[in-house]
Amino acid sequence: MPARRDPAFNRRLLSALVLGPLALGLLTYGDLPFTAWVAAFAAAMAWEWIQMSDPDAPPLAYAIACATASGSVLLAGQAEISDAVFWGAAGTLASAIERWRRGWSIEVVGVLYVSLSAALLAAMRAGPDHGLKSVVLLFAIVWAADSFAYLVGTWAGGPKLLPQASPNKTWSGFVAGLAAGLLAGLGAGVMFGLDKLPVAIFALVVATASVGGDLSMSIFKRSFHVKDSGTLIPGHGGVLDRVDALMLAVIVAVITERFLPLGWAAS
Repeated sequence: MPARRDPAFNRRLLSALVLGPLALGLLTYGDLPFTAWVAAFAAAMAWEWIQMSDPDAPPLAYAIACATASGSVLLAGQAEISDAVFWGAAGTLASAIERWRRGWSIEVVGVLYVSLSAALLAAMRAGPDHGLKSVVLLFAIVWAADSFAYLVGTWAGGPKLLPQASPNKTWSGFVAGLAAGLLAGLGAGVMFGLDKLPVAIFALVVATASVGGDLSMSIFKRSFHVKDSGTLIPGHGGVLDRVDALMLAVIVAVITERFLPLGWAAS
């Protein structure tokens, strides 16, 4: 049914069928292959961000942004998260200095956003106790929320969620996404033996953050007067178009777990 309303549906599905198993395989293996995969995605994300926010940027701006993002991921996955944060902050400062020479712009903060979100994902997977399970829980919530929000919103339609940011997102899709994220989180939580109430709260918070990440990227793209962040992934556009929901979700997930124990110790 979504294919009747969205001509890109078939291409989206094909991209998911190709990238999904590859991502899950690398996630399961972990270690350097997964870190390198995330680092490559982070570099592509940083490239797209500069391309959107600063069309006249010189090659140096792209080099700084890509090195900052990929370096942060490699340090987070193979060394310490503190090293990754330092590298990301230093790279963002370098981006700011380079941009200031041509006229200051707040868009350089996007380099830090890309670097931090990707680095936290690598650090989460590298966790010695339950790294794989943590990322599986996160992915289950975000993928369910994102997929069902798209499917139900496309099929059911209805009142727009935030038309000034994204004319295609609806309240029906938002509610369906939250419900799907909650159920997926609870399902993963039961599978891992986690506490049900904290996991339910965690799932709702992360699912909401995934919607916020999607909307915030839509707002950025509108302010930059672009429809898609790139053309790398058929049916989606760029890498940022594919992972925008995950970017904010992983940051919020890490912060939430600091204050809301899910019961990993007992699992």
